[in-house]
Amino acid sequence: MIVRELPWLAGVDAGSASITTGRVAVGGWLVSPTGPDGSTVRLGDRIARVHWERGTKAVPGVPADWPSWVWRAEIDIEQPVGLEATVTAPDGTVLSRVAVWPESTFRTPASLGEIDFPAADAELAGDLVVVSGWLLLDGRLPSRIEVEVDGATPQRARLMLPRPDVTQNLPGQIRQAGLSGYEARVPLPLAPGERRKVSLRVRAWTRDGREWTSPVRYATLRRRAVDQRDAEAAARASAFTEELLGRVKAAVDTDHVLVVTHSLRVGGGQFWLSELLRHLAGSHGHKVTLVSPEDGPLRAELEELGVTVHVTGHHRVQDATQYAAYVGELAMLATASGAGVALVNTLGMFAGVEAAKRAGLPVAWVIHESFSLEDFAYLNWGMDGLDPLVRERWESCLADADTLLFVADATREMFLPWSRPRRCVTVRYGIDLVPVQQAQYATKEEVRRELGLPEAATVLLNIGVSEPRKGQAPLLLAFEQIRATHPDAHLVIVGTHESPYCDALRDYVEAAGLAGSVSLVPICRDPRQWLRAADLFVNSSDIESLPRSILEAMAFGVPVVAADVFGTREIVSDGESGWLFLPNDLSALTVGLLRALDTPPEDRARIAGRARAGVGAFLDSAHYGQEFSTILKSLARGNATEERDA
Repeated sequence: MIVRELPWLAGVDAGSASITTGRVAVGGWLVSPTGPDGSTVRLGDRIARVHWERGTKAVPGVPADWPSWVWRAEIDIEQPVGLEATVTAPDGTVLSRVAVWPESTFRTPASLGEIDFPAADAELAGDLVVVSGWLLLDGRLPSRIEVEVDGATPQRARLMLPRPDVTQNLPGQIRQAGLSGYEARVPLPLAPGERRKVSLRVRAWTRDGREWTSPVRYATLRRRAVDQRDAEAAARASAFTEELLGRVKAAVDTDHVLVVTHSLRVGGGQFWLSELLRHLAGSHGHKVTLVSPEDGPLRAELEELGVTVHVTGHHRVQDATQYAAYVGELAMLATASGAGVALVNTLGMFAGVEAAKRAGLPVAWVIHESFSLEDFAYLNWGMDGLDPLVRERWESCLADADTLLFVADATREMFLPWSRPRRCVTVRYGIDLVPVQQAQYATKEEVRRELGLPEAATVLLNIGVSEPRKGQAPLLLAFEQIRATHPDAHLVIVGTHESPYCDALRDYVEAAGLAGSVSLVPICRDPRQWLRAADLFVNSSDIESLPRSILEAMAFGVPVVAADVFGTREIVSDGESGWLFLPNDLSALTVGLLRALDTPPEDRARIAGRARAGVGAFLDSAHYGQEFSTILKSLARGNATEERDA
């Protein structure tokens, strides 16, 4: 049994403050392993009179079984003025510091910001409402923002997006202004040609729980209608290539796999595919032909494995006729290749699914992404950028694919409405364990010296291409908060590159004086040394299916703190094999870090051991190589997934 050493945590309820002529009174809460004795509350520069009571309600973001106390502090004053309420632990550590104000102003935080998009009464194209802007509450970043659009579930906004324009234009120096941006994307499915007026508003919360709500704003959505002339032209293009397909002949090899993927550049989906093809083309004896619209460094690796690589260039999904022509050409290539089965990688490569089906090949389609179709279309092709006829074919491909393969059950559940349950299969992927074993020969101290990390520090590691959805900016701010109680902590973020987001990360590290405690490391193909050096791994992404980096951390025996999203919760059990926190919530992230850091090292090691044992059945990538080989051979020989599972 793991015995937890509870942290000291505190909060100030600014909404309960009473500031009048003659007296200031404010309340709050405390989590303490030994009770409130020795703790102090200062109001301004004076130690307050404090009344303590044992808490009877759960503290938001804190496990319900942790002992808590509520307090009420008072001082006498002559004039009602705003001041800071500071809660201090017996050893002098500041646990919480919040500004409180006279009753005329304390209940709603002072807001500074704009909803940049959509403008009031805007006409929007598509079936996705994108709401973006910037916001500061009492001069600080909100802990959480939600966007409400009528007819849809409230959507948590992605926080702390770079806004250098705000920094340049705000009077005075507000350090957090450069990360004050936010964005939420709310799907509202519409039929082609449908028009709908909606209302929207933004709600935000400060770290002490006070709420601010924007005025209601209206916008009208309109999805593009089908152009009959485009439909006829696309039909003619399909008929022409269908006629040509009848002239293409090739002997079919059931062990030959045609792979259609989105890119050969560096990325998670590409690494997954490279590892899979190493097994398929190696120990399982498959011949592989790969088609990609985008070249990249992985091409050389694949060709060394004996994979035939063909780069086509990008196809257009904005024009139904050009899309139909591309599918026809790809179908002819599929037929001429002699492959017996097609493996399509990523949600956006549906053209490969349609082409393979037209060529008469059975198709296994791997969907890594946990996005709605509306959201994915916006991110890849812009607002209403997908031709409605092409969108219809995309949806048909989900129904027509012989097998849909997912890396997490949560993603599978998301796509079940588009297919049949027995066609939807979860195959969790693994990693190559040989490099992990090789990395263990060096001690943690040796690796830290080589990397230039402080040997005695508690190293928190984040790995992933730095971008808003990966949440490195909120992680920086949460890390800044926990340094008050953990001054020996050191944060390493691996995955920076040249981008406005990474520029904002660098600027904040410098402005906050964190340069000695934070290392920003460029994208690294082989992160083994960093994992060997780490004490905790933090995954702060707000959307993930099954993060490879978490599996790598578990393989190295590094305990994991992660956002509770999709497949992550399937491999991390909160408090047992790691720590989970709510995504897009700065306070929850901060508490998650504190829970992990306040757990003794020997207990963290036991938690990491449980995590590795929990994923042991599939951690080695050989398992998914075998499972994919079985699925592909079964499809090539005419056994559909439904029949195989029956």
